[in-house]
Amino acid sequence: MPKPSVDPLIAERTVFNADRTHRFTLFRYWGNQDDYACGISMNPSGAAEDVGDPTVDGMARRAREHWGVGAYYQLNVMSIRGTYSSDLSNTAVINLPKNDEWIMRIAAKARFVVVSWGNPGHLSGRGPAVETILREVCDPAKVFCFGRNKNGSPVHPLYQRLDAALIPYFV
Repeated sequence: MPKPSVDPLIAERTVFNADRTHRFTLFRYWGNQDDYACGISMNPSGAAEDVGDPTVDGMARRAREHWGVGAYYQLNVMSIRGTYSSDLSNTAVINLPKNDEWIMRIAAKARFVVVSWGNPGHLSGRGPAVETILREVCDPAKVFCFGRNKNGSPVHPLYQRLDAALIPYFV
């Protein structure tokens, strides 16, 4: 059976390091690919150009059905790929500098940004670092979340309703 081909634009805009152990961007589109929302969660899973996961699929569905944009970029505060947060303790490098460059580039042009890195992203120090990046590259009024955890970090989207309202993150 022939292998399904990957959309060339998705392949072009989904970016990994050379050995694919770190992912910098994951892209999905269904309309105007330059009118996009950007989500920033904790760390990349196994999702890639040709496969999703529950978090990425849910965020892309929200963007398509509720947010009125034509595309969606998934970014993360940590670039290392791992399905479970416990995977992070087994690696020496959780974030490559190139990840911050991609966050700057994509967030600056997004219609809006939805942050959702949760407690681990905050406790690692990467959440606060990305907050600083976002304040530098985009209007803080276009940064949202689904809610906050007790420590102030943005909640993860996996268990949020698909039609959950977004609230301003920088208040």
